[in-house]
Amino acid sequence: MMNDFTKIRELKKVLRSNGQTNLNGKPISYLLSRWRETYEYTDGITVKFVPLNPKYPANVAMYINLDAELLGMLEEEIQRYPAFFEDYLLRYYSALLEELSEKYTANNKLERLLSKIQCQKPDCRILRRSGLLYNKETHAFVLKLFVLFPTGAGVSILGERISRMITDILKTVEEGGAFLDKAELRVRLSVYKKQMALRRFCREKSYVAFVADGSSLPRKGDSEEPLETAVPFVSPERLRVTVSMEDGTVLSGMGIPKGITVITGAGFSGKTTLLEAIEAGIYNHVPGDGREFVVAEQSLAVTNAEDGRYVANEDISMFFSEIPFQDIRNFTTKHASGSISQAANIIEAIAGGSRLLTIDEDKSATNFMIRDELMRRIVKNEVIIPFTDRIRGVAEQKGISTILVIGGSGEYLKIADTVILMYEYVATDVTEEVKALGVTVCEEEKLNDTESSVSERRVLLTGEGTKSLLLQTVCTEDSKKVICGEYSVDMTAISSLKTNEQLHSLAWVLRTLLSKEEESAECLNDVGEEYAGRLFAELVEEQVTSNPVYRGWWFDEIRKEEILMCVNRARGICFGRS
Repeated sequence: MMNDFTKIRELKKVLRSNGQTNLNGKPISYLLSRWRETYEYTDGITVKFVPLNPKYPANVAMYINLDAELLGMLEEEIQRYPAFFEDYLLRYYSALLEELSEKYTANNKLERLLSKIQCQKPDCRILRRSGLLYNKETHAFVLKLFVLFPTGAGVSILGERISRMITDILKTVEEGGAFLDKAELRVRLSVYKKQMALRRFCREKSYVAFVADGSSLPRKGDSEEPLETAVPFVSPERLRVTVSMEDGTVLSGMGIPKGITVITGAGFSGKTTLLEAIEAGIYNHVPGDGREFVVAEQSLAVTNAEDGRYVANEDISMFFSEIPFQDIRNFTTKHASGSISQAANIIEAIAGGSRLLTIDEDKSATNFMIRDELMRRIVKNEVIIPFTDRIRGVAEQKGISTILVIGGSGEYLKIADTVILMYEYVATDVTEEVKALGVTVCEEEKLNDTESSVSERRVLLTGEGTKSLLLQTVCTEDSKKVICGEYSVDMTAISSLKTNEQLHSLAWVLRTLLSKEEESAECLNDVGEEYAGRLFAELVEEQVTSNPVYRGWWFDEIRKEEILMCVNRARGICFGRS
């Protein structure tokens, strides 16, 4: 650890002393002269204060660098599983600092003594978050807090109170590291390692999803909490696989093979619950969630209908033979219908490299999903090519699997490679029974060419330079939006986005993309790949760059798939083709 830092005790002395350098009682603007320096608290712990807004210097982002060696963790393990250690420590410190914040929260508005300590709160998923990141170069964790220091009437420095608050925060971090429960950490790390082993197993054995026996899939109401009275999942015998772990334990569960899988059953039988658990399997979950050992292909894309979505310069000829007064190979609409939006969602997912599509019949456009034999005979001039006519080509020509929830039509049972019947949340493999019924595919449904409309798209940027674009995100119960100047994106239908912090990440991507000063025509896939990895690389250096975009926001990890969905839906962006 370097020794040329300013000592934190010197800062506290300046804040509370009565000498000539005393800041106590002076206007809060004097704090700006002391922030942005790096202060050493103890050997292995340093701190830096960055004002969120220079007009309010008592409201700061507080960066605490914690040497990983103080926590007694192996560098090799941390570098192998950084997301786990970041997540575990953030949960640990978030609980400690929330308790400390309650102690400091005061509501004496007359004296303006309101103070606050905010630490990012993780949800049930294990993913990277800007609230605590590991810096490989320094082998240290960086904990980011938002702190509102108490002031006198909102205008003067309360040196004693600020000094005491800084001391308590740093003392909590230091003592928290000393009393870290290593046994619990090892147990949770063991679970995480098994989750990663399951993902490797699925890749090697060509499974697109795995649902462990004993998993608790139903959620409590609209929350992400497990339902205590849920029926534990039991895999159908014909789909049961076992996975041997490095520690000698064996996990059994349902392996869903590549291809076309239909989940069917009566209403309220657990079809959608199973599908939603699989969709959530793109991320690992914490012990106690009930879905710890439910994993899915991480490029999974949910491709339901999305009435009203923006579609720009898309080739939709895979699913439409013609649309009056429109070029189906360069189709644009500000308010897509259910069938067009679902077609665009599937085409974009395929072009973006997704290896698994999921569809829920209840959230789909009926005229896009099916056209039975009688309708084909009566309506001869239908311009929509239903998904039944393309799904086999998607599987065989593109190597992309599909999992569908179907409750009202038997058309997909004719096509499915695997059929799972749900009854009172119990799964049964009825694939052989369906085949024994002798159902056949109508000759007119065998239109499986999928080569025509999936080609490389490019983002066309104007080169005007938009670095000054203001960002805004909206995250309510019914709306998820990203706004960047005159560009807006409605992500409400994207179920993989759970937090406002993920919307912040998408806003950063959109702003960074639009801020390119030179004219550009970037491959959309390249945009997704580049920015998915770049965000957190820059966040590790945030306290050095102090980019204004980061002030006042936390960020959650996002996948390339969410980035592509965001850019594809950005009203105002245009696209071209190679």
